Amino acid sequence: MKVLYFDCFSGISGDMVLGAFIDLGIDPVFLESELKKLNIDGFKIAAEATMKKGISGTRCHVVLNEDGHHHRHFEDIKRIISNSSLSDDVKKTALAIFRRVAVAEAKVHNVPVEQVHFHEVGALDSIIDIVGAAICFHALKPDIIYGSKINVGCGWVRCAHGLLPVPAPATTEILCDANFEIYSKCIDGESATPTGVAILAELGTYTPTTPSFIPEKTGYGFGGKDFGVLNALRIIQGRKSEPNQIMVVETNVDDMTGEMAGYVLERLLKNGALDAFYTPVYMKKSRPGIHLTVLCEESKLSSIEDTILRETSTLGLRKYPVERICMHRYFKNISTPLGEVTMKIAEHGDIHRETPEYEDVKKIAQESGKSLWEVMEMVEKYK
Repeated sequence: MKVLYFDCFSGISGDMVLGAFIDLGIDPVFLESELKKLNIDGFKIAAEATMKKGISGTRCHVVLNEDGHHHRHFEDIKRIISNSSLSDDVKKTALAIFRRVAVAEAKVHNVPVEQVHFHEVGALDSIIDIVGAAICFHALKPDIIYGSKINVGCGWVRCAHGLLPVPAPATTEILCDANFEIYSKCIDGESATPTGVAILAELGTYTPTTPSFIPEKTGYGFGGKDFGVLNALRIIQGRKSEPNQIMVVETNVDDMTGEMAGYVLERLLKNGALDAFYTPVYMKKSRPGIHLTVLCEESKLSSIEDTILRETSTLGLRKYPVERICMHRYFKNISTPLGEVTMKIAEHGDIHRETPEYEDVKKIAQESGKSLWEVMEMVEKYK
């Protein structure tokens, strides 16, 4: 598994994220060429290898040809991203990050999400930071991103609405929905911005201590302010073996509708569950109910517990560790007369299994007019 660990000892901002990704190896020329797919003129990426406090890293910022601080609504930003030629995965991730900011701003200003009027985050450089982070994320293809406690700083910050307390109201609202622990130490000023926090909240999983993995390389993304301490985001890239021990979390409920039950599974899988499923059971007073079982890594346990207690009608749950055996899995692409298909390979000892990705087969069947069964048989001949 490829692991990225966001070490937020000096907070996090959009430009620090881009700097750390570039310091890890993302080509700034590639990044800028991808960002041009937004069809927005008037900017370029400036990435400079530099030193701060004796540490080498990258300072990245967006250079604007003119004033880029245009105020935009959420619908404007959605339109810019949706109409771009970026990949669907990058669009989806970028829009999800912006939605976190929009929901936070809507709550702060007591307006519907669609009417949110962005100030700092609507500026061109913030759009570039968020979309750029999504591009880098999908280019590196990590299996998981962990995030540390976030040093948010202290004092006051000047925003479009005047002087506001640190962390800024929008940042605080994003954090309330992110399940990340915060603290303030050695920094007088704003060290965690709405853009940076939203990126980590969408891509990462909070871990109160450094996770167990083998570090391989490190990237430092420097911020533009001088706090007297190293102002940088450190991203450590590494690898870890598939965990042999996972957690099982269970509960029984008999008073939820089918719609609610379906929504709960969606939330659990989004929040890091390895698997989640229901088993029909009969409960007290002969009531039909459902037994919810969730499998997750220990690092995701807190998030899973919170999701179950928040989204279901249960008053408690059970949890226990179990051992598991996993086949080694990897992917390869094969060419067929009807298009390219991704194959999932699973191996264990002398056992070897190849299975086509369902979505690829489904797409070919829909586009060719052939049955799913016919496409599956064709793939068997070319794997």
